[in-house]
Amino acid sequence: MTGLPALLRRRRSARRQAAIRDRCDTAYLGDHRALVRVLGRYKMFVDTRDVDIGAHLLLDGFWEMWVTELLPRLIRPGFVCVDVGAHVGYFTMLMADLAGPSGLVHAFEPNPALRGMLDDAARVNGFAGQVRSYGDPVYDAAGLAAELVVTITQPSGAHVRILPEGDPAATLRTCRLDAVAGLDRADFVKIDAESSEEAIWRGMRGLLDQRRPMTVLLEFASIRYADPAGFLAAIAGEGFALHRTDPGRGLRRTSVAEILRAPPACELMLVLIR
Repeated sequence: MTGLPALLRRRRSARRQAAIRDRCDTAYLGDHRALVRVLGRYKMFVDTRDVDIGAHLLLDGFWEMWVTELLPRLIRPGFVCVDVGAHVGYFTMLMADLAGPSGLVHAFEPNPALRGMLDDAARVNGFAGQVRSYGDPVYDAAGLAAELVVTITQPSGAHVRILPEGDPAATLRTCRLDAVAGLDRADFVKIDAESSEEAIWRGMRGLLDQRRPMTVLLEFASIRYADPAGFLAAIAGEGFALHRTDPGRGLRRTSVAEILRAPPACELMLVLIR
């Protein structure tokens, strides 16, 4: 067996990463666009000017291995997954593969260039029937005027800015997750949206109220929120157990107090499980 399942059977992350690097291959397609093999398995497209995620995919064939290794433990066949801040679709491809033909992935990426590469990756990997992509930024209200503030060299740092109605800079309209047509439930949700996380959480109200088992992978940095303790209390109040993941220690239980002790600008990847 080749690809992700076989690689995940390797004992240590360092050996796994070395094996993935050995299988990484790239082809420059012109116009700042390259085709790359990631995780020894998926064909993906990247912008060669991207000095962040794109650079890692081009040279290593993986991104955030400590998070990548978690997904097979958290996603099962038939799952409905949501990827908010999907970028070029790295985690979207994993979700689609792990959820299988009976599963579904709703991927949200407001950067049209990145969304186009995500759609191309879904097609070339045979996941077009499982992946639904959206260009709407996710927020706590639908139909708000918005723009995406982004740089070519670091598109992963883009953030959504809400604008007054009628502002000529507005090129986007927001949506709520619990109002997306066809998104009737969510088993696994990833939220990585550069300061919009709390608003996205509020826009999940209808999904949270189902009280179903759910796992949420949430990037959290205290500096982004007016009341970080209140945000964490709201999460815990929905019945989620707090975990965090890091490169050295893997997945472990954590607490509101421990999370708040981190430097305010430190980006933590929280895993919320109920």
